[in-house]
This record gives sequence, structure tokens and C-alpha cells, in this order.
Amino acid sequence: MKIAVIAGTPVDTQMGVDLMKEKGAEAQGFPVSRTPEEQTAFQVGSQAGREKAIGAILDEIKAQGMDRVLLYCNSLSATIDAHALAEERDLRIWTPMDVYGEIAGRCRRVGVLAANCQGAAGVERAMVNASPETLVLGAANLRLVLGVEAGTPPETLVEDCGLEHLLRFFEDNGAEAVVLGCTHFPYVKEALRKRTSLPILDPAERLAELALTL
Repeated sequence: MKIAVIAGTPVDTQMGVDLMKEKGAEAQGFPVSRTPEEQTAFQVGSQAGREKAIGAILDEIKAQGMDRVLLYCNSLSATIDAHALAEERDLRIWTPMDVYGEIAGRCRRVGVLAANCQGAAGVERAMVNASPETLVLGAANLRLVLGVEAGTPPETLVEDCGLEHLLRFFEDNGAEAVVLGCTHFPYVKEALRKRTSLPILDPAERLAELALTL
């Protein structure tokens, strides 16, 4: 089984490719942008432009004979109807948004750490649509993404980005868990776990399971 992985930059695209390879699948990456800043600008720009660009990537994937796609980017998933674009081309696609509804079914108050506000809004939309009673406490920090891309050690990133204070904010507001709302953020998962008693939920594992079994 070969899965096409679309993500924001070469770094998170490779993270998605590596995840699928760890699960025993063959994977090929298709990054959308060169940098996190470029990807954020892409996400807040023209809707028609985004759909055209992602449609062109999906056309290339189909031309290469693949029919299963992992859109491994939270914030990008929040700004397009990926399922509609894939269905137009007879492709199957999975995005992190497919997992957030499941999490909302288990938690009534959730802290979300996203890359940008587009991603945070998308996670909230997916969760509340699935479970209107769920309260989402959201935060976004592109600086954290830049640190991951630069290879800054996780412990240093958590300190420099003030994430210990954010975790305390989530705790003080009754969060039952913290959701990693960006596919870059498993990089700091263990460093976060050292600083809170709250579960740190990484949608990537469930996303990979969906892409491989459905």
C-alpha cells in the first residue's frame, strides 16, 4: 500500500512520511510550501487559490497511480474541504480533523495547542460539531513550529515558548487533556508530559490507523 502525504512544509511532510513508514506502509511526500511563514500566508489567502493548489497536487498524486492520501497538516485541513476535493478525483483522503471529533466524544473540556489561529479554529470547529458540549481552550504559537523546523531541542523549545505557563493555564481552567493541534508538535510531546499531569493527546497515531485500515 502506497500513501501520498501532503503537508505544509518539507519538514512536517517528512514527519508524515516517516509515520506511515513506521506503520509498514510505503509513502511519498508532497509539501505545499517551503517555510511555516509561507504556509501561514497560503492558509489565510485566497480560498480559490488554496483549492486550486491542493487540487493540482491531488491531480499529480492520481497521475502517479496513488489513491490514498494523508493530509498531514492541521491548519491546512482547517482551511479547505479536503474530502470534497479528493472525491472529485476519486481519491480517499484523511486529515487530522477526522480525529478531533472522536476526542471531543471523550472529553468535555480540552486544551488545544495549534500552530496558528487557523488551525485552532479548525480543531474547535471539528470538536464542537461532533460534541456541542465540548469547551475548547485554544492557543497558537508559530514560533514553536519554527523551532521544530530549526531542530531546537524540545526542552529548550518548551522553555523558550512559555509552554509550562500554557499548561498551567489549561489545568487552571479544568482541561481534561491537551491536544497537539499541529503535526509538528509530537516533537515536544515528551517534554510537555514532564510538565503536566494532563494527558497529552497526539492525533497522529489514530490518523495513521484510519489511513491504513479504512
